[in-house]
Amino acid sequence: MTQPSNPNKPNLSKRGFVVLALGIAVAILLIQQYFSKPNLAPPVEVYASTVPFFNASVIDLTNTEQPLKQWQGQLLVVNFWATWCAPCREEMPELAELAEEYAGKLAVLGISLDNAAKMQAFAQQSSMPYPLLAADMEGMALSNSLGNVQGVVPHTVIIGSDGKIISAYFGRVSKALLLETLQPILATSS
Repeated sequence: MTQPSNPNKPNLSKRGFVVLALGIAVAILLIQQYFSKPNLAPPVEVYASTVPFFNASVIDLTNTEQPLKQWQGQLLVVNFWATWCAPCREEMPELAELAEEYAGKLAVLGISLDNAAKMQAFAQQSSMPYPLLAADMEGMALSNSLGNVQGVVPHTVIIGSDGKIISAYFGRVSKALLLETLQPILATSS
């Protein structure tokens, strides 16, 4: 004897179950893709003077004051970062690759918003092939002078050899993202 079907109970066929399972699987894959890729910062146009930046000085790993003016006239990738900033630390290996691959054609500067002691402790564990410089409390003012109206880190600015800001990024960057802006410039300067 068969039991009558309950009209309140949904009847899920095998086909319906397969469609539901596939839908869930696709949703899981999309969520994994979204969270596994870093959210890269889109470039923004910034209209700011680099004069205050090049007039400033920062501290290097040996506690020596370094005037930023020494890098004036070069193609620069200036990255404002902090030891406590996870996206900052994530992008540093790609900035290191960029610095090594294009040495002599551009300079990468890492300007920390930390004090010199914190930056030096970080550098002992994570050596970088580009200058790491401490700006402490003045670091955010320097970043702001280059258009960081949002007051965020990481903040990366590409400055042309003419001293003008070419592009800026609020948030994590990658080598590929920076090269989208840099390659045309590097091609014309070769």
